[in-house]
Amino acid sequence: MNLITRLAIAAVLLLPRLPGAADWPGYEKLTREQVVAALAEASASAPADFYSKNLSGLDLSGIDFKGANLTAAVLNRSNLTGANLSRCNLTVSFAEGANLTNANLRGAMMFSMQLQGANLKGANLSGARLIGDLRKANLEGSVLTKMDGAADMKNQSMGLMRANIVSANLRGADLSGSDFSRADFSFSDLSGANLAGTRLSGAEFSGTDLRGANLAGADLSGSKLIDTDFTGANLAGADFTAAVFRSVRGLAQDQPAGDERVLRVCQDPNNLPFSNRAGEGFENKIAELLARELGWTLEYTWFPQRMGFIRNTLRGRDPGSNRFKCDLVIGVPVGFELASTTKPYYRSTYALVYVKGKGLDSVTAPEGLLDLEPAKLKSLKLGVVGQTPPADWLLRHRLFDQVVPYQLQSGDPERYPGEIVEKDLVAGKIDVAFVWGPIAGYFAKNAASAALAVVPFEPTPGIQFDFRIAMGVRFGEREWKDRIERLVEANRGRIQAILAAYGVPQLDDAGRIVKAQ
Repeated sequence: MNLITRLAIAAVLLLPRLPGAADWPGYEKLTREQVVAALAEASASAPADFYSKNLSGLDLSGIDFKGANLTAAVLNRSNLTGANLSRCNLTVSFAEGANLTNANLRGAMMFSMQLQGANLKGANLSGARLIGDLRKANLEGSVLTKMDGAADMKNQSMGLMRANIVSANLRGADLSGSDFSRADFSFSDLSGANLAGTRLSGAEFSGTDLRGANLAGADLSGSKLIDTDFTGANLAGADFTAAVFRSVRGLAQDQPAGDERVLRVCQDPNNLPFSNRAGEGFENKIAELLARELGWTLEYTWFPQRMGFIRNTLRGRDPGSNRFKCDLVIGVPVGFELASTTKPYYRSTYALVYVKGKGLDSVTAPEGLLDLEPAKLKSLKLGVVGQTPPADWLLRHRLFDQVVPYQLQSGDPERYPGEIVEKDLVAGKIDVAFVWGPIAGYFAKNAASAALAVVPFEPTPGIQFDFRIAMGVRFGEREWKDRIERLVEANRGRIQAILAAYGVPQLDDAGRIVKAQ
């Protein structure tokens, strides 16, 4: 018996004993006849009030509660089969072991409700507000659509108040379009359940069965997925950003299939020096190297590397086959939130670039720019992309009034980041360009009409100029990630040669600029 199984059994053994009628002093005990009589006198404007009443063990099947107030009421072991509890207030009520088969709980207020061991098979809870304890509850085939089951983040004086749906049966249940953020579904059976578009951010799924579940478009960001089974699940468009994976099963079908022998790479069609459709970028060359080493065919999924890139490539599904469009992003920063990143394969930094022979040749380090004569420094037009580290550096040194701003992203697919160097710097529209190192190195190396100097930034306190670059795969694809890491390590020398050929400035592990050979 493994640890997960032992923990599940312990959770069952620790369930509290259900109180009997005699264990509720101060709670007036009602009969079925009294309940029916009170409801007969009720109306929509004056609903029946069963506040703190003891209705435990009663046969209340088929009764229409007409939106009654059942706050703090006791319904333990009651038979509520087919009962209409829609719009009822069940705040801090007790329905442990109750039979709510096919009951109507639409729009009910179920805040801090105790439902351990209750039978809610086929019940309709759509639109309800639920925070409660549903350990070992039977929710098979139930309707939980458009529910607010999210944790109460404003009231945590006694710990996180959330939906506790541990060791429950939700086979075939419909939770689509609901919010169960931070809910606990540990050890529950959600096989065949519909969770399409459900918010599950921060939820816990330890030992959870999600085989055949529909998780299309579900938000699983920050969720904990430990010993979880996704076999046969539909994960199209599901968001696993910052999720924790451990011993997850069933994601193998979403990994590149070895018998297909196709390396599918997500890439920008117009983004030199990284990539383009002609295969002229260094990421193209690295992808070709990996495909050769695998003995596979190389295929690209093209999409501009701006907002929506990961969603439309690494996480996007081919509508015909339902497989993911591509399986590998060649260049992402370590720790990138939208993908699981490999170990880094290079470390680069931002740099400034200028045309030689125009009075700036003494600038061999970025700080050298500050040592220029004030009149010369004041005359410079400084091209920089907004929201990048050099923009902070220029602001720190009071040079921002001289900035010529460039956009971080453009909606024009014909535009590319290197234009600031290749076009505007060479043409004299700006005097100094501040850009990411690989862009600086490549366009300086390939400039035909002018000689360009590249001056990299070394690590600087307070501003991060250098970044470690890795490859990105989908969250949960541990074996595929390991395979890519082994492949990169075995070909590290060849990859470094490709980077050097493209003039990419690199830093060693100590943060020192590596001198070009």
